[in-house]
Amino acid sequence: MQKVKIYLAVFVGLMTAVVACKKKDAVNPSTPVTPDPVEEVKVKTAGKFGLTQMHANQRVRKQVIDGVTYVPYETAKNQRTTEVANFDLGNLKASKSFYFILSNNGDRAITDVTIESNNPQFEIFPKSIDKLAGASEDGIVPLLELGVIHGNRLNGIGFQSLLPMGDNTVEVTIKGKTQGENGEEAVELKAQVKLFAQVMDVEFYVDGQKIDYVSKLTVVGYNAGGLGSLFRYITPTDGKFEIKNVGNVKLNLEYKGTNSNTTDTQELAIGQFFSITQTLHASPNYLVSINANGTVINPKHVPMGNDGKGYFSIIYLD
Repeated sequence: MQKVKIYLAVFVGLMTAVVACKKKDAVNPSTPVTPDPVEEVKVKTAGKFGLTQMHANQRVRKQVIDGVTYVPYETAKNQRTTEVANFDLGNLKASKSFYFILSNNGDRAITDVTIESNNPQFEIFPKSIDKLAGASEDGIVPLLELGVIHGNRLNGIGFQSLLPMGDNTVEVTIKGKTQGENGEEAVELKAQVKLFAQVMDVEFYVDGQKIDYVSKLTVVGYNAGGLGSLFRYITPTDGKFEIKNVGNVKLNLEYKGTNSNTTDTQELAIGQFFSITQTLHASPNYLVSINANGTVINPKHVPMGNDGKGYFSIIYLD
């Protein structure tokens, strides 16, 4: 019995020592305490428009949803994320469509999107989009078409007025709604788009005097360039008839007398005059064509044929 008491006392002593050591370790300031990791919660950012031009030689997969064309989000790299974007479309010879990728660089969706231009000759499509998903929500983004009317309509049917010769600028405004820190807020992007409109145009002079386009012309039947009639400018036989390039592109002239089998050519720089002279009354009529590699012409002065050339006739009268 005495031995049992001794063993029990030893066991109790050992347990007391172990507990004491554990308490000592628990209060030891030298022992680092590692807190449990706290999961970081990412705050979703408000929607923000991005806009970039898609070049003509860029081939991407497209799909149409509710009348709107979409392309993969990866196509919209190097986004314009500022509130104002500027694009220079370069020289414009004739009506043409340009394409832009509209994206949302924020996390939250943008709804009730509207797109408009401040110039009717710059037609934008689509004009509205119900929802533009956030950058992490969807793998496709809409494609905007900016159709610039400079002469023939984009579908090739009918003729609309030319853009002013030279620099032209249009502002495209994109608006929508998104959720911000304090609830719904408006989001907007203004894109400044500029281009240089090229035009073929000419003036006519007889003996140094400018011909009035209305009073000095008649219409004559021809089939040049698919045209049923041409403007015919009349000049005296002994007069000096001159053509002046008043457009902003270099012109290539071709002219042929009605009694001649030879077609002559002449290059006409901007602002330059050129005189077509009659030779020995052999060719009292000349058919003249002008072209500048697809550049539109002022139709009030010279009609344009189906081949893109402008045609007119000169007649020398005694």
